[in-house]
Amino acid sequence: MNVIKIDHNNMVNGTGMRDVIWCAGCGHNCVNCQNKEAQNPDIGTPYGEWVKEELAADLRRDEISGVTFSGGEATFPANRKDATALMKWIKENFPMKTIWVYTGYAYEQISDLEMMNYIDVLVDGPYIEELNPGRGALKWRGSRNQRVIDIKATRASGSVIWAKDFNGKYIYQNDDPLFLEDHRANNCCEK
Repeated sequence: MNVIKIDHNNMVNGTGMRDVIWCAGCGHNCVNCQNKEAQNPDIGTPYGEWVKEELAADLRRDEISGVTFSGGEATFPANRKDATALMKWIKENFPMKTIWVYTGYAYEQISDLEMMNYIDVLVDGPYIEELNPGRGALKWRGSRNQRVIDIKATRASGSVIWAKDFNGKYIYQNDDPLFLEDHRANNCCEK
């Protein structure tokens, strides 16, 4: 896995203040991807101990909620081994910190990956421009097809359970009324 950069004190890629690891490599080639250059697995710096050292300094701080993997993506086949090892290290050394992962895969396609043992929240699905209602309309995702999944609750229940926001509502409940109505009709967001 190559790491393009690590953002510190990021507040837009998951709950609270987070470090964001921008992974290189993605095979989904979504139209108008927000980070097209990150699709190239050869850019950035090879993963190594330097990543843990840089993260550890931040993860010792109480105000850092956790780490988000974006990019590119941690679930890109060439990234899975290193990303899984890093997630495991985070959970072993900083168990109270959360791990968020953005992926173009549907949860059902990658649910058996070992890294799911360490992920708290998965934002899944490819970005589909036609399903983007506009900048800022959707919480923590770019298009309506994407889900913000509570992995522990999902694995315990056997069906996809959305993550909740600070206000105690499921993430989709913070979206525009048409999206909420559509999902209630399909009964897909709550068990």
